[in-house]
Amino acid sequence: MTSRHVRLVAVLLVAALAVFASTACEKVPLLAPSGSALTLTASTSAIPVNGTVQLIAQVIEPSGQPPHSGTLVTFTTTLGTIEPANAETDVNGRAVATFKAGMSNGSATITATSGGTSASGNNSVKIAVGSAAAGHVTVNASPTLIAALGGSSLISATVLDINGNPLPFALVSFSTTAGTLSTTVGTTDGNGVATSTLQTTTTATVTASVGATNTGTPTTPTTPTTPTTPTTPTTPTTPTTGTTTPSSGSVTVNVASAPGFVITPPTTPPNVGLPAVFTFAVTPATQNGSAVRDVTVNWGDGTPQDDLGALNGTTTVSHVYETAGSFRVNATLVDASGNTVNPGTTVTVVPTVPPTIIITVQSITPPSGHPATVTFQVQVTPPTGVGIQDAVISWGDGSAPQDLGGLSGTITLQHTYNVAGSFSVQLTVKDTLNRNNFGSTSVTIAP
Repeated sequence: MTSRHVRLVAVLLVAALAVFASTACEKVPLLAPSGSALTLTASTSAIPVNGTVQLIAQVIEPSGQPPHSGTLVTFTTTLGTIEPANAETDVNGRAVATFKAGMSNGSATITATSGGTSASGNNSVKIAVGSAAAGHVTVNASPTLIAALGGSSLISATVLDINGNPLPFALVSFSTTAGTLSTTVGTTDGNGVATSTLQTTTTATVTASVGATNTGTPTTPTTPTTPTTPTTPTTPTTPTTGTTTPSSGSVTVNVASAPGFVITPPTTPPNVGLPAVFTFAVTPATQNGSAVRDVTVNWGDGTPQDDLGALNGTTTVSHVYETAGSFRVNATLVDASGNTVNPGTTVTVVPTVPPTIIITVQSITPPSGHPATVTFQVQVTPPTGVGIQDAVISWGDGSAPQDLGGLSGTITLQHTYNVAGSFSVQLTVKDTLNRNNFGSTSVTIAP
């Protein structure tokens, strides 16, 4: 072989070695050198189901410098998935991956390794997922006080994770000591709130629980050992399926007692056209009472219903009946909790007597002949509660009537007659019930 051929072979050999070395470098991954430090961190420690978390593995060589970029870091998890499971470091020695929880509830333990260096054990990252992330449950009811005959209340459970953030997509179990719930299992919304509606007629305590399940691989039951001496075989170990640590909260919905309500009619039968005075007595509920919202009353005579507003204690209310008869009075009280109380009573209304009208001739001067002056005593006595609007007396001789105004009581009047004859004297009285009442007498003037 000539020297020229030797040199050519040498060149080809060097080129082949270079290609082999390059290929070998491409196939063998870079790993952290022995003695390096690997620190694993996560952007959060609690997420909902199907949530994601960014993972960062930081590699530092013994010299305190980051390794060559492209150093391979492998991530593993006990729950969910990591993408990518193998990631390369950047120039700062950081490898970034994403943990995807999926639809499982539980606690994920995540580790990272590179060569002989790892972040595991106490240095691993634990992320609570779904129900396992629940840290606090607050339960509210609206309203917290319902009517004595029963009602509904909206129960809201707000779930916060272990970091104090709203936890969406968490399963919440509702239970109650009384009544019924529209749903016993709900899922929190984007604000971490799940709801159910309570229907009850008695006081009820509603509890909302979020159960955190730590998933694990069931262990095989231990086979009982064969006794060498007559002893009892050991009990097989129960397979491990995970433990449940619920976060829960409760709220009590009370039932409001209804207030007392009594209507008392007048002690004596009221008169037509005069106020009939009733007593309305409202007494507070013995427990869990609510304020009176409104009281209405139907007087039973066809007049419009009266709205009396928020009555409390003892109140007198009057009503005027325009006709005589027996009437049924019904009232309705409604309190702030929706309680309704409907007392009633009966009242008998009697006619109102007219005013008493008496006209008396006291003297005629002169006793015979004319003109003659006659002295009259006029007495008007209205019944209690009735007034006189106007009184007019007619003398019976064609002269103008005399207006006596709102006459009540006894007065003396004189009138002069210019001719002889018999005359009818009449007093017309209009009372405050708009009734016209009449009284009369006669007088004779001798020729």
